[in-house]
Amino acid sequence: MESASSAESAVLGKAFIRAGEGLGLDDAELSAVLGEQFSTELRLRHGHELLQPGTEAWGRALLFVQLYQSLLALAGTEQNAKIWLNSKNRGLSGRPRDLIACRTGLEQVVQNLAATRSLI
Repeated sequence: MESASSAESAVLGKAFIRAGEGLGLDDAELSAVLGEQFSTELRLRHGHELLQPGTEAWGRALLFVQLYQSLLALAGTEQNAKIWLNSKNRGLSGRPRDLIACRTGLEQVVQNLAATRSLI
């Protein structure tokens, strides 16, 4: 039987990959979001590696899944979410897709979406 942390790691890894696919990010972009090497993301995608609780990659994956959920709630569809992610955003001073490649940018985008959701 899997331990709770192994099960949580598997769920988070799958959610991270699914969110990336839903937003049209490729493996290289997902690697950047995680702050990990390309090979690490590929092992995660194929179930050969799990994210470890308490690591930087774990925190980034949680933020990215939160971004996906917030964006989908606001945009309504994955297609609309992709358009938003690829469009220049004056409030963020750039394209969200470019910003999420670093931790600070990922946090900014998540905060922007949370603020927008709170207005609705």
